[in-house]
Amino acid sequence: MIKFEPMTEQDFAAFIRKSIPEYAYDQMRAGNWTANEAAGRARAEFQQMLPEGPQTSNAYLRVILDEQGHKAGMLWYFVDENRSRKTAFLIDFFLFPEARHKGYESQVFELFESEARGLGVERVELQVFTHKNEEIKLYRENGFQEISVFFARDLTQQDKA
Repeated sequence: MIKFEPMTEQDFAAFIRKSIPEYAYDQMRAGNWTANEAAGRARAEFQQMLPEGPQTSNAYLRVILDEQGHKAGMLWYFVDENRSRKTAFLIDFFLFPEARHKGYESQVFELFESEARGLGVERVELQVFTHKNEEIKLYRENGFQEISVFFARDLTQQDKA
């Protein structure tokens, strides 16, 4: 059975080194940011959302530990207390390659939801880029449902003619 522990400053530094470049890439792949701006914008967004690092209020940064106590992945969620229903937004979740496909995924969701319930959370939300097919499948398999779809279309000079 997996368990969570709060990220240390060292864990947080490793998390940032992995998550910021991946987020920048996802934003570029989605067509939201250019290659020139992606890294800077990703860093700025993380700084805005986590101004005090792992001590940021209402931000829950967790290290996922396997049965032997080895680090298996990381998870970050934010609790929004300003909605009519207290909501946790799952911002980032990943397992390290050696921990994938061992059944930990569903255990992580169970533990995350249990922890969130303990904080008085009534709803969990997340956003995933449409090019992340494995993640979409994982969330569906674990009871998440699509509640909206965001569309975009790039306009080039030839489209305007």
